[in-house]
Amino acid sequence: MSAAAGGRLSFLKSSSYATATAGSAVLLVALTMIAGRWMPASEYGKLSFAIALATIVETLMDIGLGPVTVRTVARDGAGAGTLFRHVLGLKIAWGAFGLVVLVVAAPILRHDPTVIRACYLMGISSAIRSYVLSARGLLQGLNRFDLETIIVVADRGLLLGLGTLVLVNGFGLLGVSIAFVAARVLMFLVVTVIVKRVTGSAMPTYDRAVWIELQTAALPLGFFLITLTLYTYVDTVILGIMRSDAETGWYAAAYRVYEGLMYAPSAFSTVLTPRLSQLFVDDRRRLLTLFRRSLLASAAMALVVGGVAVMIARPMMLLFYGPNYEPAVAPLQVLAGGSIFVFCTWILHSAAIAMNLDRRLVATTAIGLTANIVLNIVCIPRFGITGAAWATVIAEAITVSFLWVQVERRLRTAGPHA
Repeated sequence: MSAAAGGRLSFLKSSSYATATAGSAVLLVALTMIAGRWMPASEYGKLSFAIALATIVETLMDIGLGPVTVRTVARDGAGAGTLFRHVLGLKIAWGAFGLVVLVVAAPILRHDPTVIRACYLMGISSAIRSYVLSARGLLQGLNRFDLETIIVVADRGLLLGLGTLVLVNGFGLLGVSIAFVAARVLMFLVVTVIVKRVTGSAMPTYDRAVWIELQTAALPLGFFLITLTLYTYVDTVILGIMRSDAETGWYAAAYRVYEGLMYAPSAFSTVLTPRLSQLFVDDRRRLLTLFRRSLLASAAMALVVGGVAVMIARPMMLLFYGPNYEPAVAPLQVLAGGSIFVFCTWILHSAAIAMNLDRRLVATTAIGLTANIVLNIVCIPRFGITGAAWATVIAEAITVSFLWVQVERRLRTAGPHA
């Protein structure tokens, strides 16, 4: 078998595993549907607020170390174990900082004690998940998508099983929050065993010089991830502050279904990032070809998936969440109609990370975040959850336009490299 054929076969195998990994997100969607049916919309809104806030804080716990791990390991697999142990040490420090931020922020944003407790529990879950995400970055860089699939499916399966158990037994918001923590503790043990088998050790390492070098490389991507996560979840947080818990729950349900549409491009992006990172060093002509084909394929996929979702939005929401969630139909149609922007953004993110466009990625995403916040503040009081959906779509269009210009400019100026 030729090297080129072997590379294509490896890429297809990795794509298959990544697709299975992304597809397992249906387990999380199933959990949100069960939560939506077993909890009042107001309680589901509180849960959604807690998850959104904890997810935003989680980016402080990673601060760019995840994508840097993927990129660095993909280019130099021999040093993967040593790198990962340094990453773990940094993660402990940033994890503690993130939890402190959450402890301060939750009571400021919401005064309901049940919401605050849920935020704290989700924060602990996110701290453990940050460790799991680091392990996933290591495995992606090593092209061990088979092991990554095992980790992700097990994690989401545990969440679904434990979450369903507490919900059907009537433990509500507190019960499902505790279930998140319990599932993540079990996954911590499983992931540690896998990491030890791959690298020989899962013990964190401290070396001041290495930490400074790692963090310097990771900070631009860390700022990017913070702005990206804020961009994704800020509408839910703003709704939780400005509108009722029920409206927050309806919008969160629509957004969960919308996120389900993103699993295909996210799987593709997962495989694409290490591949483009390698080609940026080895063969930039092939990088250009692969990037443009991927972008066109993603746009075509979005037209089909998004178009179908617009047409069947109402039966989908009623099937998944029940008649109490009919107000979520309109925002889902708006979000699905603009899905082409997010589909393309996934590919553009992969290309930007692979080509070291870290600072421009941060700047572009910050522009989108600013637009999203301003549009949400303007639209939500007047148009409610549909206004939040329109704010998201317009901000996504702005982001993808700026990012496409930056990536194309880098491709033109970098020049071919055999």
